[in-house]
Amino acid sequence: MKFANKINDDKRPYSLKTWERALDIWDKALSGAVPGAIRSDEDMLSVDMDAADAAFKAEKKKLDEYLKEKAFAKYKSKAYVRVRNNVIEYIDIQKEQYGSKTFTVNFSMIPLCIPHEFLSFTLGDRLGNLIVGRDVWWDYSNERIASVSFEFIKDAIDQVLIPWFEKHENNDELIKALTEEENKRKSYGGRLSDIQQAWLNYLKNPIDCKEIIEENIKVLKLPDKLIK
Repeated sequence: MKFANKINDDKRPYSLKTWERALDIWDKALSGAVPGAIRSDEDMLSVDMDAADAAFKAEKKKLDEYLKEKAFAKYKSKAYVRVRNNVIEYIDIQKEQYGSKTFTVNFSMIPLCIPHEFLSFTLGDRLGNLIVGRDVWWDYSNERIASVSFEFIKDAIDQVLIPWFEKHENNDELIKALTEEENKRKSYGGRLSDIQQAWLNYLKNPIDCKEIIEENIKVLKLPDKLIK
């Protein structure tokens, strides 16, 4: 909790203003950190690529252990899942694809009571959008910077994302969130995705979905131990 504790020892989860201040502290701690996902060609020349990859790997192992304590299981190479109330709570680490040695964090809630052909990000966003209302890409260009970035990530997951998941484990909150998303999309002529609409319909009129859950476990290749 290194950075958040510098600015707010008592109030949890943190307010938007508090997280803006935390990100400012983080930015100042990382002299030369990139402002977005892409690092300039000039900056790329100053990065030891092998050292950056080693730092990312070491810090990700710590994140693995932290999320294991929160009942998340590793899923594929850079993702984590847990299941609550027949819903997958999903987190993944997305590296910038052109080698800038930055990453962002995605999250989603995915219903198991709706048939899936593949993993669909049904209700979620980027972690930066959740904590400060803007996309954030964290830097791992060296050991020190990677440590700072992952410390911030763990703090944000603990203080903001996990409470967000827990809030939406309530069906009424899910209906509210999906309805708000539906209204937002209608305002510009859009609509919910087929899976979102099916989930909203299910939440309003639940049915026995044991067989659908069992099929989704196979299709999505989820570990059986997650399903309680």
